[in-house]
Amino acid sequence: MLFERFDQSLEGSVGTAQFVPFCTPAINLFPKRLDRIHLSDRVNEHHVIADRTRPMDFEVHSLTAISGHGTGPEQPFLPFYAVRDPSRYGRDQSYYIVRREPRVLSSDQRRNGPRSTYIGSESFVSLVDSQQAPYRHDLRQLGVSALCTNRDLPLFMNTGNGKTDFTLADSAPVQAIRCLAGPSRPRPSHAHDGKAWRLISQLSLNYLSLSEQGQGAAALRELLRLYGDSNDAALQLQIEGLREVSSKAVTRRLPMPGPIVFGRGLEITLEFDENAFRGTGVFLLGAVFERFLARYVSINSFTETVIRTTERGEIMRWKAKPGRRPTL
Repeated sequence: MLFERFDQSLEGSVGTAQFVPFCTPAINLFPKRLDRIHLSDRVNEHHVIADRTRPMDFEVHSLTAISGHGTGPEQPFLPFYAVRDPSRYGRDQSYYIVRREPRVLSSDQRRNGPRSTYIGSESFVSLVDSQQAPYRHDLRQLGVSALCTNRDLPLFMNTGNGKTDFTLADSAPVQAIRCLAGPSRPRPSHAHDGKAWRLISQLSLNYLSLSEQGQGAAALRELLRLYGDSNDAALQLQIEGLREVSSKAVTRRLPMPGPIVFGRGLEITLEFDENAFRGTGVFLLGAVFERFLARYVSINSFTETVIRTTERGEIMRWKAKPGRRPTL
C-alpha cells in the first residue's frame, strides 16, 4: 500500500513480526456421511443428525447429497431450490427441501446450562416426488452426505501445548502445525430467524427508503446487522453509532468524459456518534457506504456522500460518484 505522504509514526509500526511465512487460514468444515434417516409416513419432515452418539459435537453446514434406499433401486434426491439443466436431469425427479431451526436445549442443558453460549441449529428435510407423493413407497431410509462443522467444540482446544496443535490425515514431512490465532467463535446460520427474507429485502433499497424521515438510518442499521456478528458487542455499538441519514436532490457537473454535462443526483449525509468508534474512527465505514450507495443509483445520476459527526460536524465530503446500478 502506497501513501501520498510520509508518516514517521508508521515507519516503526511495521516489522518482521507482522509477516509470518508458511501460514494459511483453517476452516472447521469437512465432508461427512451422516447417520441414516429412517423414513415414516407419519411425519412430513425428517431430522438430519450428523452423529446420534455426539449430537453437540457436529452441526450440519450444508447438504451435498441425499439418496433413498429400500427394496428397489437407489433413488437420488435433488435440491428443490437449485438451478439445474432440465435436459440433463429431466423433469420427473425427486427433490428435497431443507429447513433450519435454532437448536432447542435438552433437559440436561436446561438444568446444568450449555457448555458455551453458542447452541447452533438443527436441519430438517422434506421430500417430494413428481411421480409418487411424497416419495416412492418402497423407500425405508435416507442416506445423507453433508458438509459439517464441530459447533463450538474448537473453542475448547488447548492450543500452544505439546508438540503440535493439529495432525495431518495424510503423511507429509511436517514437524508441527501451530494455531497462531483463534479458533474464532462460531457464528449462527443466516438460514433461520427470517434473515434470508431480510437479505432479499436489500434488493429493494431505494431513494424512498433512505429519504423518509427517521427511516434511512434504521434501514442502513438493519443492513449492517445482517452482515455483522450479533455476538460482537463492539460491532453492535458501532452499528448503533449511525445516528441519522438524510438526503436531498442536488445538481452537479456529472463526472464523465466529454462535454460538460450537468445532472441531478442525491446528496446523502450520514451522521455518526464518534463515541461509538473510539480507536477506529468513522472514515472507513463512511468510505464503504460511499461506494455502496452508488450501486443503488441508476445511470445518468450520481451520489454525493457526506460524513458528519455529532461532535465535529462535517468531516468528509466525497466527489459526486456516477450511479453504478446495472440496467436490466
